[in-house]
Amino acid sequence: MITNLVSDLSSAVMRRTTVTRLQADLSKAQAEASTGRIADRGLALGANSRMLVDLNQQVQHIDNIKTMNATVSARLDVTQNSLGSMSSIVTNMVNILVQAKTSGGDMGLVQKSAQDALASLNDKLNTSFNGQYLFAGVNTDVRPVSVNPNDAGATGRAAVDASFMTAFGMSSTDPSVVNIDPTAMSNYLDGSFSGLFDGAGWSSSFSSASDKTIRSRVSMTEVVDSSVTADSTAFRDVTKALTMVAQLGLGGMGATTSSAVIDKAISALTTGQQEFISIQAQIGSVQTRVSDATERLTIQSQSLAKTIGSMQDVDPAEVAIRFNSLSTQIQTAYALTSRIQQLSLLKYL
Repeated sequence: MITNLVSDLSSAVMRRTTVTRLQADLSKAQAEASTGRIADRGLALGANSRMLVDLNQQVQHIDNIKTMNATVSARLDVTQNSLGSMSSIVTNMVNILVQAKTSGGDMGLVQKSAQDALASLNDKLNTSFNGQYLFAGVNTDVRPVSVNPNDAGATGRAAVDASFMTAFGMSSTDPSVVNIDPTAMSNYLDGSFSGLFDGAGWSSSFSSASDKTIRSRVSMTEVVDSSVTADSTAFRDVTKALTMVAQLGLGGMGATTSSAVIDKAISALTTGQQEFISIQAQIGSVQTRVSDATERLTIQSQSLAKTIGSMQDVDPAEVAIRFNSLSTQIQTAYALTSRIQQLSLLKYL
């Protein structure tokens, strides 16, 4: 058994402590070199650690809002495109009706055009994005409308057929519709038929949408209406106009009666077109607000990032010098320890 003197043991402990400390400092320097941040921020910042946590939370919150803004912007883009398509449907149908009225065109073809237009409108109002219906208001998981006259199961079609039967005692496909006079038809269109498209009638027969729009937070202090609901007057007016042409037997009516229907349809479509323009302008305004809010958030996030960086970032050059210095010191300590352990009086006797 070899017994070390107290001086030898003290020297060995001191060398081992020094190497352990150098290794810990080297590990810290290596971590700072790889992350670019102070290894032990709590120790380095002390009481300011809480401020650093708060700043990081603010940045995370801003990033979450910016992510949501990107989704909102994409949803608004699709909404705007759908509104543009619906506006084109209305414009095209107005042109068809005006031409039919002035030139006495085939009302059967006009009726078919209105049916196709209404089917297209149905598809546009049921547009979805990321699994959510854009025109359903807050009921994003519910198909908003059922206005397609080509769909035998459409609730809107059934409601109109029942209303026509109640008013005239016949279906709209009955040849006797030729005998309906203009006054009776006008009274029907302004009365029970129009009632199908007011708030309560629309919700019970055509729409499952909510009249409440989605509201989205686009900044720390700003909340916007970020959707359009199919319950808006514009969609009800346009649907009413297209339905009276598509589903009330226009092709079988007398000339004066069909002319009265076309007049009311053109009026309702024109009103709906103006309301479409208003909705598109509103959506455009919201798109601008979302874009501006995102830009402000980006600037705020960059400012916070600079503040955070000043608190926790390290100088890469300084860390590299410190890392090399510590590596050299450890190598020197190991070499010195090895040489000391090799010292022996036997080598000098």
